[in-house]
Amino acid sequence: MAEWGDEVWQDDEEVRVLHGELSETWKSFDACTGEWKFPAGLMSYLQDQGFRCPTPIQTYAWPVLCKGSDCIGVAKTGSGKTLGYLLPGYVKVKRHEAQERTYEKGPGMLVLAPTRELCQQIYEESEKFGKPADVVTACVYGGAPQQPQLQALRGKPQCVAATPGRLNDFLKRGMLDLELCDYLVLDEADRMLDMGFEPQIKETAQWLPSERQTALFTATWPSEVRDLAWSLTQKPVHIQVGTTDAQTANADIRQHIVTVHSEQDKVTFLEEKFFKMLQEKEGSGLIFTKTKKTAAWLYDTLGKNGAPIVCLHGDMDQTQRDWSLKHFNQGKARLLVATDVAQRGLDIRNVQIVVNYDAPANIQDYVHRIGRTGRAGEKGDSYTCLFASDWNLASQIIKVFKKTGQEVPKDLTDIAEGNTGYGGSSALDGTWGGKYADSAWDDKSWDDKSWDHKSWDNKHADSTSYESYESPEAQGKGAEEEVQSGEATGYTYDW
Repeated sequence: MAEWGDEVWQDDEEVRVLHGELSETWKSFDACTGEWKFPAGLMSYLQDQGFRCPTPIQTYAWPVLCKGSDCIGVAKTGSGKTLGYLLPGYVKVKRHEAQERTYEKGPGMLVLAPTRELCQQIYEESEKFGKPADVVTACVYGGAPQQPQLQALRGKPQCVAATPGRLNDFLKRGMLDLELCDYLVLDEADRMLDMGFEPQIKETAQWLPSERQTALFTATWPSEVRDLAWSLTQKPVHIQVGTTDAQTANADIRQHIVTVHSEQDKVTFLEEKFFKMLQEKEGSGLIFTKTKKTAAWLYDTLGKNGAPIVCLHGDMDQTQRDWSLKHFNQGKARLLVATDVAQRGLDIRNVQIVVNYDAPANIQDYVHRIGRTGRAGEKGDSYTCLFASDWNLASQIIKVFKKTGQEVPKDLTDIAEGNTGYGGSSALDGTWGGKYADSAWDDKSWDDKSWDHKSWDNKHADSTSYESYESPEAQGKGAEEEVQSGEATGYTYDW
């Protein structure tokens, strides 16, 4: 059986235990089975689902959580953190049920997530791997009707995945009881704090029993996350996979820089280069924009011109978001244009190329954005459009190139050093060049049509409405409902 460190997981990312004691690690599925570990049937089920061995974070976190200790896990997105905390929670629930504890009043597991998309992804994973063990999960998040969620809670789930706002609303109204919930997980804790959820998290903790097990998982480890972790955990084992340096990206991602002088340059790159690359690879691409308006405009414009594209941004309702992600993951759409809502946490698969149509706000967002490709050992490419005015970000991107062992392109160095001007040539020496060179005037007159440039606004109408983004029912081409993964397998296993 495969072990972490062989051809599956190259042991090139140092794993450190920064706090607490770790008695053992489980580097193979054989090592994961035993009296106080996982049932053999669960490990067989993982292998049948295509997993060859535990990931590094699972290798270290599973023994800690299965023994009942608190855990802090710092690892990059896409590292297997979800199953890293779900499976030990199932073990805890089933042990309690064997002692005749019931979850009539409320769940035994609570997983907090920053966004409804991540919440739904956790729910889907929990349904897939929990159903064979008769572990039922409910999903609670804002921006969607309450009644279906309340109905799910009345089904007496052992596990609840929730966003803090909607959860606290249900708690205050007496719709949910956390008296028996002794397993708390915070997923993407750093992003929850970035989104201002710290007061809601602390409010939720007041509804939980003081005697509980807590697991906190995060991609970065800034001081505010540390403070929250120490306030919620008791004698935790702190595990860190790789570096928490925000300027360290995945070496499997080939980074490229596209120097642009106008918005038209970005569209030209998409249509003349990016689309051709995707067609040659028969792959999928993810385009990041800074604003919802730009994302909606690109979706509308490129879609009308024949691009198989879907969109994802904050002004879309949940039905539209689900429809976009489903069609992109199924390969029915080859392009996803999105705001930073898609940079972390979402289950977005098989992305060969990421394009930063608009430059990210900071280097952390750059690393997270391009990290949507090159996942699970696959290679990927990223292209970032930069103006001359992006010199500050460019200087930080240079460090990312160097840390991943990639050659720094001259265009990136020129931008960082301020050698590109602001929309002009890369070198200023007092001479006229290109279409303005002396020889160019021989064939041109002042009244030539070449000077009659159409404006960007005239060439592309600024249509930002989302009216054309219809639901599958309205378009008459909705996908068939998928069979729940856990039900389709027919698997059960004994505890």
